[in-house]
Amino acid sequence: MSQPSSGKSRLSRIAAKEVPHRKSDRFFAAKSEVKASCEQLSLDVKRSALHEAMKIDLLQAVDRVHQLVREVTEDTPGGRNEMVELEKQVEHLQLAEKWSNAAARVLDRLGPNGAKESRDSVLEAQDKVMWCVRADQWDGQLTAALSVLTIAVQEAEAHASRVTT
Repeated sequence: MSQPSSGKSRLSRIAAKEVPHRKSDRFFAAKSEVKASCEQLSLDVKRSALHEAMKIDLLQAVDRVHQLVREVTEDTPGGRNEMVELEKQVEHLQLAEKWSNAAARVLDRLGPNGAKESRDSVLEAQDKVMWCVRADQWDGQLTAALSVLTIAVQEAEAHASRVTT
């Protein structure tokens, strides 16, 4: 037994998304979100305390995203979906910048005489994250590398707080 629906049918909702002016509005909104995220990430990278080589790698990754955004037009099949995927990749790059910056801060806090294991694990995880950024592995491998870096930074931060107190 079917129950009477209380709203629009699934097909009518899908058809409403395909209305030409709404479709272009959604595409340009997604495109402007990606551009704004890229600009914010560029500013964050330029202001960060990262080493120059890391800044250059992250800025080059942002430039690659900008290039991909320019290549996708409203007439590109699945253009809005590509914009959504690019937004996700920019979010991954933002996380890479955030945790690489946190790693640099905790390494400074540990100092050159800090626990060798903590320093080594943070440096190794940070190198893996930056390798993923350079190799355009922005989602799958970068996510795993960021998880490792997050744990390494948190452990090193805990160690640094125990040593300084």
